[in-house]
Amino acid sequence: MSEYDSFRDGVCLLLADCEDLICRESGTEKSRYALIFIKGITARDFISERLLRPLMRADTSAFDGNFGALLESPSLASPLDTASAADGLVKGEVLIIAESEKGFFKTLANAQYTHGRSVQEPSSDVTVRGPKTGFVEDAEINMALLRKYIRTPALKFRRFAVGSISQTKVIMAYISGRAEDRLVNDIAKRLGEINATAITDSANITMLLSGSKDNLLPTSASTEKVDKAASKLMSGRVAVLVDGSPFVLTLPCVFVESLQASDDYLHTPYYATFIRCLRLIAFAAAIYAPAVLCAAVSYNYSTIPNELLGIIADSRKDIPLSFFWEIVAVLFLFEILREVGVRMPRTVGDAVGIVGSIILGNTAVEAGIVSSVGVITVAFSAVCAFITPAYMYVIVLARFATLFLAEMFGIYGIGLSVSVLLFMLCGKNSFGVPYMTPLAPFDKSGMQDFVFSWPKRVLGRKEELGGKK
Repeated sequence: MSEYDSFRDGVCLLLADCEDLICRESGTEKSRYALIFIKGITARDFISERLLRPLMRADTSAFDGNFGALLESPSLASPLDTASAADGLVKGEVLIIAESEKGFFKTLANAQYTHGRSVQEPSSDVTVRGPKTGFVEDAEINMALLRKYIRTPALKFRRFAVGSISQTKVIMAYISGRAEDRLVNDIAKRLGEINATAITDSANITMLLSGSKDNLLPTSASTEKVDKAASKLMSGRVAVLVDGSPFVLTLPCVFVESLQASDDYLHTPYYATFIRCLRLIAFAAAIYAPAVLCAAVSYNYSTIPNELLGIIADSRKDIPLSFFWEIVAVLFLFEILREVGVRMPRTVGDAVGIVGSIILGNTAVEAGIVSSVGVITVAFSAVCAFITPAYMYVIVLARFATLFLAEMFGIYGIGLSVSVLLFMLCGKNSFGVPYMTPLAPFDKSGMQDFVFSWPKRVLGRKEELGGKK
């Protein structure tokens, strides 16, 4: 068997039982060639016009292996063996093998074709004013979108293949001179050491990068907005793009990011500061509102004004459950309705969430199972959680924990939960960067973009994210 036949059969054997494998052969008595590719992930027009047509028109009997002069392809690479050739085929490349009087030759030409949606406005990061461009599922397109916002040779991209089976393309992006070398090297090392079978979304990378410990607080942020990711890169952060996911990770992530939004830098500093204060208050209310009311009703009812205490007493008249178990029941009901709204198809989920909450809430109040005060408290707390979406799931767990502590110890339980939360926030690091930066450690320049916002002073600045050396 000739080397040509051996190599062709070896590649086809590795891809046996693949119905989408195409092998196009042709030739004469003195020479022959074959194009092997996988349909669906390769561009057929490119293969026909740039690869197959030049081969058919050329006299390959005296071919010496110079594929660059024969084929109209900007990317050519010679595979070392059948395994590397098969790896190239599953990535969208075309294997060209040729045999002439001068020997046997082979090369891989990139003809990748990706199916996907066009660039459009993201559905998760919604802004009233500002750019509307959102990332898509193709990492190559996402890299080009970042290039449009950051037109400098300092923007670097590093490629990784993560997943022993999926071989998912993961791109690390950073701006040289802005991102700390320690941070870049740390994240690159972690990406290279990921031991996983398959990667299907950037959320998988988030969990694997955080290490073996389960972290309650997020160590990486994610966004669909190109301008937001670009601003994070310019501040000195590192972005991670995962092929197949429109959510781009930005590392490290600190608490202050939950208070910031793209619209803040398009308003006056007075309004931007007001909105951030509102977000901070809403974050605290989402966790502590049910617990504070529960502790006040159960232990410290003297702290409640008489008029409000009378309203609470009237609404709770003939309610068989204690106020604590009433709040717990309504919280569980809300979480169930929210999960139903997320899991059901959008056209059905929205209707189920709205109608279910109205019907069940009103019916429960009218039946005397829960009070209107309990429903209002839970609804207020739930709505406040949506103002900081990055911590929404953290808030759900913290809300229940704080509520149980308030039931057991009253106002002292709330104080204990506040102390634990502050301890967790101040004691945590995100890739070596203190989580409460710039508050702890205190950074005077960084405080201009914390609760108080001065867009003209901080827009495009490089943040101090050196962290631990």
